[in-house]
Amino acid sequence: MKRLVVSVLLMAISLSADAKVTVKDVKYYRDLTNSLRSEATFKVPMIGMEQIFTYQLKLAAPIYPKPIVSDSSLGLDSKKSYRTFFDRIFLDDNSHVVINGEDIPLTCVFIDGQDNRYSGVTDPRFPQFIMRVYLVANDYTCTGPLNPGFPKNGGKAEMWDTYIYFEIKDPTIMLPVEAKIRYRWNEFHAVLVR
Repeated sequence: MKRLVVSVLLMAISLSADAKVTVKDVKYYRDLTNSLRSEATFKVPMIGMEQIFTYQLKLAAPIYPKPIVSDSSLGLDSKKSYRTFFDRIFLDDNSHVVINGEDIPLTCVFIDGQDNRYSGVTDPRFPQFIMRVYLVANDYTCTGPLNPGFPKNGGKAEMWDTYIYFEIKDPTIMLPVEAKIRYRWNEFHAVLVR
């Protein structure tokens, strides 16, 4: 029930969003999702050894017919805003991550983005764009990250025990930065190798 309420709320926000969001804008955000690197290699720096992991993915069917896009005003009388967008897409059956020789299926990608180009902030330290990407393993329904039946169905509050997380701050090159991996509930910072 809680998930349904959140979904309805998100849809209401996207429908009541500022009329400045155009079909072209929505297509732009889906195109960004479609532009994710299909493969990459990361390392987890550790003293005395380095752990390497790689992923390969191929996008399959989108969960949302179009990304959810919403503008949020920066003040009651302000004409400036920041834009958020969310997208979820299933991954092809051959998508996987290899960690320590173990092949783990990747099942979906979850995008949480913020487009700050409409905020009016020109400080170079403030990112104009940020896209948070989660490549999720073993969530075949792509309902996470929260366990919708928790605590009644037992388990943990979160569903995603294994995923790759990275941020993209420049949509022109789609370079993953600020990476980390969660592997069986253990989290490690990582850096892109190639």
